[in-house]
Amino acid sequence: MIELVNIFFILFSILIFLTGGIFNFYNNNKISIISIDNLSQNLILLLSYIWVASIFNLPKEIFFIFLYILSFFTIFYLILTKKDFSTEILTVFSILIVFILSIVITNDLFLSHDSRLYWIEKAKIFYNGKFVNDDLTIKNEYPHFGTYLWGYFWKNSYIDYEYTGRIPYILIYIFAISHTVNILKTSIPIKLILFLIIILLSYESKYFDGRQDILLFSFNLFIFRFLYEIFINKQEVKKNLILSILTMNLILWTKTDGLLYLIVYGFILFYLLEKKTKFISLFSILSLLAVKIYFYTFWKLSLNPSAQMYDTNILQRITEIDIFYRSYSIFYWYVINLFKNPLLLFSLFILCFIYFSDRRFLLKFKYIFIFYISITIGICVSFLPTMYDFPFAMIGSFDRIILQHSGIFLLPIFFFITKKFK
Repeated sequence: MIELVNIFFILFSILIFLTGGIFNFYNNNKISIISIDNLSQNLILLLSYIWVASIFNLPKEIFFIFLYILSFFTIFYLILTKKDFSTEILTVFSILIVFILSIVITNDLFLSHDSRLYWIEKAKIFYNGKFVNDDLTIKNEYPHFGTYLWGYFWKNSYIDYEYTGRIPYILIYIFAISHTVNILKTSIPIKLILFLIIILLSYESKYFDGRQDILLFSFNLFIFRFLYEIFINKQEVKKNLILSILTMNLILWTKTDGLLYLIVYGFILFYLLEKKTKFISLFSILSLLAVKIYFYTFWKLSLNPSAQMYDTNILQRITEIDIFYRSYSIFYWYVINLFKNPLLLFSLFILCFIYFSDRRFLLKFKYIFIFYISITIGICVSFLPTMYDFPFAMIGSFDRIILQHSGIFLLPIFFFITKKFK
């Protein structure tokens, strides 16, 4: 019973923070304060607040209370100004699924090798009130945001159980899917069916054992939706650009792969945005990189994204390896692991159907294909000079890497469904 109270407390706290988010003051579409779109936007803002707390090492309990106070004042103001607080079925259903999957976590406490060796040890550092300079784990150069989030809610939970800090991972995952499905201009039952199908194709309990890939999956889904609003709907461009950049920052501080994602997203924005907005986005992305470089330099952390994977003689190593053999192995194992990801595989099959039925339709989503090709090439190239035992280390990680962007083609598919069956 006490575990259920603990889950309720964490979810209640997060929902209060989201309902009291400042994006509610810029609700130009007059949608409900507690709609899934509004809550999702404020979720990105909340996570950005927590990221700020993570780099300045703010006291976790005090900051938690501050968020409560700020949220209650905001909610009180929104009530006085008679904002719309009507409920949506998709929102209620999403929260229910989050609650159910949170119960699953309480009954499945197994942690994988990487989670036991790296991630929970980092979470313990933040839970115990220490900081990145106290990180004596094997890979202290790894970004810290995901484990800080784990330690943050672990510290501010009703009971002292580590799994509490992983409950927000589930909420982020479910809200990312709901936010994506909600672009459909169709009936609620169809939205709920597609929502459940995506969960069935992407959910595994092991993804929530503390590894960071499910966060990247979720953050990428959010960005895909924000870019959809910028390039396809062309609505609230400035707001969605801000949300995109905030989410890119979260990716950058969650896992080393985030640097590659930031570069690819930066290229897409610079290539496709209008001239004025283009340079604003470029300046913002360079600023994100500058902040991270300064932070790592100040705290004497290695800027090498993976000290065990790359060394200082990386250029010499490239000349020494058998590039043909490694390229073939990387391609082979990528294809094998692609077939192990039902969401991406199923999406590719549907895309083939769309291509043969309406080839010109997919041209609208050229930014999606630029992203997929760029990120795939970037990931494959990153394995070429690895010092890990090749190809065995790659075999064990490729499935998780593909997971990170496996929802990339959902929006073109949903847009096609809306166009053909409206």
